[in-house]
Amino acid sequence: MARPHQEIRPSQFIVTYGPGAIVETRTGPVVVKSMDQLFQQIRRDPQDFEIVDDRLSRAELGGARIARVPTNAELELPQEDWVYPTERFPFWALCMRHPPAQILYPVQRGCPRCPAGPRSRDGAQAIRFVQACRAGHLDEVNWNRIVHPTGGACRPDHFIWHGGGRALRHVTIECPDCGNSENFGQAYSRTWTCTGKQVELGQARPGGCPEPARILQRGAANLHLTVVSSALTILEMPTRLHTVLKDRAILSAARVLRRRGILNEANFRDELDHAGLPATTVAYLRGIPWNELRTAIEQLLDQEDGAIQPIREEEFDRLVRAATQGAPPVRPVTPGAPPLFEVRLADVRRFRGPFGRLQFRVTPVSRLRMVLVQRGYQRVDPDSGIVTPVSFPWGARTWFPGVELYGEGVFIDIDGAGLGLSGARHDVWRARHGEPDGTEIDHPAHVWWHTFSHRLLTTLSVDSGYSSAAIRERVYLTIDQHGDAHGGVLLFTVQPGGDGTLGGLISLVPSMGQIIDAALRDVQTCSNDPLCFESPTVGARGAACYSCLLVSETSCEHRNHGLDRLLLMENLP
Repeated sequence: MARPHQEIRPSQFIVTYGPGAIVETRTGPVVVKSMDQLFQQIRRDPQDFEIVDDRLSRAELGGARIARVPTNAELELPQEDWVYPTERFPFWALCMRHPPAQILYPVQRGCPRCPAGPRSRDGAQAIRFVQACRAGHLDEVNWNRIVHPTGGACRPDHFIWHGGGRALRHVTIECPDCGNSENFGQAYSRTWTCTGKQVELGQARPGGCPEPARILQRGAANLHLTVVSSALTILEMPTRLHTVLKDRAILSAARVLRRRGILNEANFRDELDHAGLPATTVAYLRGIPWNELRTAIEQLLDQEDGAIQPIREEEFDRLVRAATQGAPPVRPVTPGAPPLFEVRLADVRRFRGPFGRLQFRVTPVSRLRMVLVQRGYQRVDPDSGIVTPVSFPWGARTWFPGVELYGEGVFIDIDGAGLGLSGARHDVWRARHGEPDGTEIDHPAHVWWHTFSHRLLTTLSVDSGYSSAAIRERVYLTIDQHGDAHGGVLLFTVQPGGDGTLGGLISLVPSMGQIIDAALRDVQTCSNDPLCFESPTVGARGAACYSCLLVSETSCEHRNHGLDRLLLMENLP
């Protein structure tokens, strides 16, 4: 594997890169290979690096399990050593040593116009273009087909690249053997036959792919769009011990032992030895006194009902419960053990909106744990692109790459009555939500909360010490049996490591009234008005632009869709 220009953090691997992504390195661009090849290379079992989150696994991953990318320190390797396997891609390069034209050639052969030897690659620059389709396939550009659109027997080992600059219409590619040439700008705008290749797997789809392929720049944002699922660890059970015990192998064994009336230390320890658990998990559980283990097991089994509630719905219910009762409701089994989710009821505050119509309840979440899982990626089109899964088999199980992060957050909902939305934009979004392709983010209440969240996110970053890109959002919406919408938003920041963050967000809760006022103060104006204000259609978004609402996509979980400043203006709190 080539070494990247900079280290890739585990969270970057899940959110931005991952299998199938092109990464720039000192020796040229490479594609990140499938994660099972990592574990084969380091000769370790993914279970040694498992992230336990049974709720996310059952609700969104079809029962698959989650493994994180090990660090160099865990593998006892020098920090500068490479760990993750990659494949060089693309192979074609331009030799810049032959002005006025340049030579396009496969880099492994060396430039045919340069003297033989290592120096034949000195002037090489990896070609900026690749070919991809919306089914997730990626391959080299078929340069021979561009120059010879009708086919033929000509098979040159390189091509001549004329022109350059910013405009592709000024670039011409010529065959050195027959003299045929083609304008690259025209080729770039056409569709091509897809080969069905997945570089990260080193294989191609038999018979090719029926989807048309397009030529893209290898650094284009739409070449690798990750599809991520996430879940907050909002457990009634508060500590790491409960999280470890929620492993299905452990909990099912304990359930059987209790049903048979033989749940004791000897039998449980024996089950641990035969459950195929990582050595680190077994060692951790062996270090816990039996009375603490027994209490935690009983707590988990007593609360287990077998039902799989949608993740967002369950999180919202528990956040609302924490806002009224505090969290965690169950005392830690081990004295002094930090909870994974914590809300101090005495710190909850209530503030009236600037127009006195609504009262916000602001709940500081001093501790939270977030698990992010990359389910797959899309190419070419984020709206219609087919999701290519990045799961991999290992033994009898299926695994997905993931990461666990720790931090803090602020949960905001309405204390008392609902939003009570009305107005012309409300009617437009309600009609959009009712269309066949309408989704939850098109619901007027979701659009209101999402828009309010973005205004808050930008304002919070000014006072919290975090950049707006470091603060993330999680928008909630539930519809009750009467058809009334209830929602809220969690703004949070997370980072790797068990200590989480340093309280920069929750320290702002006492002054949240002024922050809400500031977030809504200039909602009626935008530097791009009247273009922004007069946005005529409601598809992906309404009146929203980078001057007033759009934020970094690392912060917005909906890729800046489902926003409308006008809806918020018509229903100011």
